[in-house]
Amino acid sequence: MGWGLKLLGIALFIGPFIAAFAVHNWDLRAAVMPSQAEMDGVKEMLGGLFDEGVSEDPFTFGDPTYSDTTIRVAVGFTSPLKLPMKITDLSVSISDRGVQVTQLQMEEAEVDVPAGGTVNFTLIGSYTGAPLTDPEPTEMNITFEVYGVTLQVQMGAG
Repeated sequence: MGWGLKLLGIALFIGPFIAAFAVHNWDLRAAVMPSQAEMDGVKEMLGGLFDEGVSEDPFTFGDPTYSDTTIRVAVGFTSPLKLPMKITDLSVSISDRGVQVTQLQMEEAEVDVPAGGTVNFTLIGSYTGAPLTDPEPTEMNITFEVYGVTLQVQMGAG
């Protein structure tokens, strides 16, 4: 019985390898490496990530609106990817004439972005003071979710 269990263990370990070689006509390379058709399929699926790259400025910022102690900025985002995604978090530091004046966060909990599509959402933050004369985003932290993979990107001025 001891030898039988040992032989069964060896068969269960080696059997899948033998089956893989048999399915691929005993060709080691075909059994281990994906075929060109499989590689082309993966390249096509991920083509949106690499073909065109990220556009110069996928974000467009509207003029800020003020109410009491709140500032709101409408934002447009055009996806450079051929894949659907979610924006789960976005924060932006805003400077006016070189001085940081406020931090804005996404008002929405998350935004679904279709493949190659454009979405609009709102950034909101607290601000008390005169209307901004030359608002510029200086730092941006954004978190995307693409097919269950979370990507966090931090962009800053210089």
